Amino acid sequence: MPASMPSPADPSRQSLPSRVRAGRRSVHGAYVWLAALCLALLAAAPLAANAQGSAGATDQNANEDAKVQALDKRMDRLEPQIKRGSRSEDLLKRWAREVNEVKAGAAECVSTTDESLQGVSADIKSLGPPVKSEAADVTRKRRTLAAQQDALEKRLANCRLLLLRTDDAITSISQQQKDLLAQRLLTRGPSFIALLKDNWQQPAAWLTSTKTFLLMNSGLSDVEAYQLGILGAILVVVGLFAYALRRRALAWVERRQWDRNFSSRFNRALVTTFGHYAPHLLLSGAAAIFFLAVTNDVSPVPFISVVAYGLPAYFLLVTLIHLFLAPCPPGRPFLNYPTHTAKQLARRLKVFVLLGFLGYLLFSTILAQSLPAPALLLTRGVFAAIFILNLAWAVWLFGRMPGLAGTRWLRAGLYLVLLATLVSEWLGYRNLSVTILRAVVGTLFALGMLALFSRLLAEMFDGLDRGRRGWHRALRAVLGLKSGDHFPGLVWLRVITTVSLWAAFALAALRLWGISETALQQVQGWLINGFTVGSLKIVPERILLAVIAFALLFTLTGWFRTRLERKWILKTHMDRGAREAVVTMTGYIGIGVALIVGLGVTGVDFSHLAIIAGALSVGIGFGLQNIVNNFVSGLILLFERPIKTGDWIVVGGTEGYVKRIRIRSTQIQTFDRADVIVPNSELISSQVTNWMLYDARGRARVAVGVAYGSDTAKVNEILLDIANKHPSVITDGSAPKPMVLFREFGDSSLNFELRCHIQNIDDRLRFISEVNFAIDAAFREHGVEIPFPQRDLHVRDVNMPESMREPHPEPGPKPGPEPGEPST
Repeated sequence: MPASMPSPADPSRQSLPSRVRAGRRSVHGAYVWLAALCLALLAAAPLAANAQGSAGATDQNANEDAKVQALDKRMDRLEPQIKRGSRSEDLLKRWAREVNEVKAGAAECVSTTDESLQGVSADIKSLGPPVKSEAADVTRKRRTLAAQQDALEKRLANCRLLLLRTDDAITSISQQQKDLLAQRLLTRGPSFIALLKDNWQQPAAWLTSTKTFLLMNSGLSDVEAYQLGILGAILVVVGLFAYALRRRALAWVERRQWDRNFSSRFNRALVTTFGHYAPHLLLSGAAAIFFLAVTNDVSPVPFISVVAYGLPAYFLLVTLIHLFLAPCPPGRPFLNYPTHTAKQLARRLKVFVLLGFLGYLLFSTILAQSLPAPALLLTRGVFAAIFILNLAWAVWLFGRMPGLAGTRWLRAGLYLVLLATLVSEWLGYRNLSVTILRAVVGTLFALGMLALFSRLLAEMFDGLDRGRRGWHRALRAVLGLKSGDHFPGLVWLRVITTVSLWAAFALAALRLWGISETALQQVQGWLINGFTVGSLKIVPERILLAVIAFALLFTLTGWFRTRLERKWILKTHMDRGAREAVVTMTGYIGIGVALIVGLGVTGVDFSHLAIIAGALSVGIGFGLQNIVNNFVSGLILLFERPIKTGDWIVVGGTEGYVKRIRIRSTQIQTFDRADVIVPNSELISSQVTNWMLYDARGRARVAVGVAYGSDTAKVNEILLDIANKHPSVITDGSAPKPMVLFREFGDSSLNFELRCHIQNIDDRLRFISEVNFAIDAAFREHGVEIPFPQRDLHVRDVNMPESMREPHPEPGPKPGPEPGEPST
């Protein structure tokens, strides 16, 4: 082989076409291998996914089963203890709390397992019945689903059994709590008569016990002389500061200009009352802090320290009583109560607070341990009588307030309850009397707080709606609201706050009247987890969250719509009708989204909307055709925009301006300022005249008549001159020029018509009036006469004799005038 020929065995010495073909074969081979690898991965992916899904499902099932087993073990531990019972209220409460936790876990297990079971059952149903020749994968999947179904059914049965066990345990705990409460309330001690006999036999026990208490347990011996000096110096400094604060607060109230609304009156009374009682509050607070620091390590707490700790609370309650009933001057009452009755009630409530403070010192401190039992119980009986009589007096004064006259029967029932409380105390059922009295006083206090917060929130919402205060106006400016605009979503905020306040009051009342912890947790479970009415499950917590979500989204929609309408969309090149359509549809879409989100939060199943749609179709077929027709017509008006807000239209016998286009009807304001509501279907199906559809320009026509014999050319010239000089007439060539038409020879006049196009047809009536004034002035100046109709009247008296009547002219041509005689 010649040396110049390349060797076939040497690839580097092959020819260029051979190397190209070899490269192509290698590339094709790589493509084949790559395609085979992709096919293998695609084939393995479902298997891996199935394996991973099966492994994930298996792990999840294992975790759920472990949770159920843990709940079972927990109930196995609690049930024997609950069956044995207990006389400890704290232990019963702890058992109730644990059982409710197990019940919540079991309820969640039932919900999730039932949902998973329905999904597995749907998958099995979608596979259909087994056949002989089905694929191995289908058979394998069927077996896997069947195994999952069996496991889920077993777990669901266990969870439901757990629910039954927790219900039985809760019933047992509730019964034990009721028995314990009944035993405690019905425990009887010595009666008031027996206590009088005992104390009569030992008259010196009081003096001996009081002397021992003052010497041993008053706490005066625990305070050194120098400490008392330090306390005196602190009280002097705090007193000077408090009196200076009072003077500045009252002077500030005098200088400030106050409004007459509820919030301003409340703030004025708040500043003046707290300013007046600032020395009492600050001095008692300083003394309480001092004794807390000095006697902190002394046990039991000295009586003088207890007195110091209670004084700030006493003065605070007195201050609140004056605030709400009799504000200190220059403050004024902000509640609509009669002044005399309010002052009487304030005095009675101050006595009531003083009695409460004294009762705390007598029966809840070390003083109670120092007195003999008969003396202490007798003191308690006398104290209960004074306390209950004072409370009944206060209730009677409350009944004299405006708006409470209809509570006569309620107050009568309250008097009976107070009388039963006093009788129970004197008969020896002291636990029962204390429980009833605490419940009554606490309920009245909670009711007063409910009324106060309801009034304050109502005032705040009214201020937001009207922009009364500075921060109200600032918030309205942030939301883009103008004066007179309603605050969006405010009604929902009112509903939420009202429901929340009443729910808090109900919860407080239940606690005050001694509802058991088990029942309270059950109520809490109903609120959080819901309850079933028939086939309907109601979850109050979700409903409240749904209302809150809807209110927030509704408010956000209102803010977005306002900003879009007044700022953002004005920067676009859309015409007015398109802008209004976009703003309107944005509002409806936002409300729809808020409604859907609210329904979603409540847990509504949207798969049932087909049933609702079917019901709506039936309703439409029977009687809602007009509503749906108007609804669809409203959508057509919004998108097609044959009329827009502000257009001058004529529909049927109604003529006026379009004020608002809603989804069902359109509001038209006539020239008499009357609002006419026209259904949208009438605007779509009837003939509508729109003077301002695409252009505000229009033609105005002014009719005028002149006397026979007038110079018609002069009339034409005058009319054209008036039209060309008027600023509203279009004279730039973009519209036909003004023209005068000689319409006809009338009965009494020569009738002309001036026709001209003006810039804004909305000014047509004003333009016609101004042109008529100008025509009258110009005709007077040029001597052109505007005639009025003339008629000859012949009066005939039927009672006149025939000889006295004027003879009727004979028919025929009248003789003409003689030569030289003027004609008539």
